[in-house]
Amino acid sequence: MKEIFDLKEDVHPEEDKPDNPREGLNKSLSTGKEVVDEKEVLFPLVIVETSLPRLVDKRFSLLRIGLLLLLIVGVFFLGFATQPKVLKQLVGEGKKWVDVGMKKAKPLGNQIYAKTEEMVNKIHREKEGQKNDNSKSGEKKGKSERKIKYWRAPMNPGFISEKPGKGPMGMDLIPVYEGESEGEVSINPTMAQNIGVKTKIIKSMSLSREIRTVGRLTYDERLVHHIHTKYGGWIEKLYVDFTGQEVNENDALLEIYSPELVSTQEELLLALKYQESLKNSIFPEIVRGANGLVDATLRRLKLFDVPQHQIDELIEAKKVAKTLHIHSPVKGFVLTKNARHGMHVNPGMNLYMIADLSNIWIIADIYEYEVPWIKLGQETEMTLSYFPGKKFKGKVTFIDPMLDPKSRTLKVRIEFPNPNWELKPEMYANIILKSEVTKKTIAVPEEAVIYSGDKTMAMIQKPSDGFESRELTLGVKTQGYVQVLSGLKAGEKVVTSSNFLIDSESRLKEALDKMEKKPISMKQKSGSPLKTKTELKLRLEEVPMEQSGHKKR
Repeated sequence: MKEIFDLKEDVHPEEDKPDNPREGLNKSLSTGKEVVDEKEVLFPLVIVETSLPRLVDKRFSLLRIGLLLLLIVGVFFLGFATQPKVLKQLVGEGKKWVDVGMKKAKPLGNQIYAKTEEMVNKIHREKEGQKNDNSKSGEKKGKSERKIKYWRAPMNPGFISEKPGKGPMGMDLIPVYEGESEGEVSINPTMAQNIGVKTKIIKSMSLSREIRTVGRLTYDERLVHHIHTKYGGWIEKLYVDFTGQEVNENDALLEIYSPELVSTQEELLLALKYQESLKNSIFPEIVRGANGLVDATLRRLKLFDVPQHQIDELIEAKKVAKTLHIHSPVKGFVLTKNARHGMHVNPGMNLYMIADLSNIWIIADIYEYEVPWIKLGQETEMTLSYFPGKKFKGKVTFIDPMLDPKSRTLKVRIEFPNPNWELKPEMYANIILKSEVTKKTIAVPEEAVIYSGDKTMAMIQKPSDGFESRELTLGVKTQGYVQVLSGLKAGEKVVTSSNFLIDSESRLKEALDKMEKKPISMKQKSGSPLKTKTELKLRLEEVPMEQSGHKKR
C-alpha cells in the first residue's frame, strides 16, 4: 500500500490552484499528486493500489486448465466403460450392490415399522387411558371402576395371561374387563385399520326398483278385424291385392257377384213398385203390408253388409247391380290376404285380416325375482334403435298368470299409443319398468350381510368401539341394499368390510366365554371332587405266569 498524496505544510501559491475542483481531482489522479487546500479538504483522498486483477486472472487460467484435464479424463473413462465386457461387468456389480443394500435395508424397514406401530399403539392406549380417567372422574362416588379380568392376544384369543405383555405373535396383549357382553370383540384401532374395517350408519330409506328388459312389439289383438262374407259368390275385382297395404276406413276392398244379392235386389224393386201402387189405397192394412215388405227387403240387404251408398243407388236408379262392394271397417294394415281374383267365396270365409296400429302392444319377459316389483298400471319407458334419443311412455295392462317353464320368465304386456303409426309390429325395444313399490324401511348394503347357513348375520360396532354379531331377518334386495325387517335400528353402525374376520373372532370369543362359565368338574363316589389337573403314571410290573392264569405248554 502506498500513499500517493503527501500533505505539505507549505501552502501553494494561489496561482497554482486550479479554478475547477473537478479538474484538480483529475489532475491529481493522473499525476499521482493531490492539489488541495488545507482549509477546504478535511479528509485526504487515499488511493490504494492492489494486485487483485492479476491474481484473479491467474486463478481463472488455472481453473480452466483443471477443468480441461478433468474433461479429458472423463472422456477416457467413458470410452473405457462403454465396452461390452466392461459394461456387462459394471451392470452385474451394480445389481449385486443393490441386492446387498436391499437385504440390509429390509430388516431396518421392518424394525422401523414395528417401532412405529408400537408408538401408535402406545398413543392409542394413552388416549384410551385419558378417556377412562375422564369418565371415572365424572362418576358418582361409591361406583367401582372396571376391573381387568385377564389379558389376551388380539390375534390368538386362546392365549390368556394374568399380566400385560407380548403375545406369541409379538403383539401387545389387550385387556378383557369384567362384565363385557358375550360375543363382543374388541380390536385395536391400528389392527382395525390394517385389516380394512369399514362401517356405515344405518338409516331409514326408500327402496325402489328399476327393471330393464327387452320387449317385442306386436299389434293390439282387440283392434284386429277379419273380413268375410255372409253369402256365397265369386270375386269379380280386387282393390286391395297385397299384404301390408294400408287402407282407410270405408275403402273398397273387392267387388263380389252373388245370386242371393241379385235376387234380394230384385225383391226390393218389386216391393217398391208394389208400395208405389198401393200408396193411395183406402185400406190402411194393405198400405202397411206393402211398407213392411219394403222394410223387410232393406233389412235383409243390410244384414248382408251391403253398403248404404249402393242401396241408395239401387232405390234411385231402380236397376239391379251385378256386383256389390265390400268395404274396410277400420283404418289399418292388411296382415293377411286370402282373397283371389275370380275365386268362389263361401259364407264365413276369411278374406282379409286388417290391424289397427293406433295402439301397440309390447310383450316383455320378467324374471321370477322381479315379479314382486311389477304392478298393473305401472309406468314404463321404451327406447328403440329405430328412433335414437326418443322415448315412449306406456303402462302395464296385463300380467300373464302362467310362468314359462322353459325360460322361467313371466310375460308382461305393455301398451303404448301410436297415433302416427311410427311403431311397427315385430320390432325389438328396450324397456325400463320404474317400480312404484317404495318402502320406507331400514336397509343395509349387501356386503354387510353374512350368510351363515340358515342364519343371516351382521356385525355391529357398539359405542365402546367393540363389535357384536346380530341376527337379521331380511326382506327384498334392490339397488345394492337389503331390506332389514328385524335385528337392526336406525343410527347403529354396521360393518361393511372385513366383517367375516370379525365374525370368526366373535364366534371364537363366545365359545371361550362359554367354556369359562361352565367349567368341568368331576366327583368321586364319596362326593369329594377330583383335581382337574392330575398326573397319570404308567407302572410296568413283571407278573409270573402262574399268577396270570396261563399255563406252560
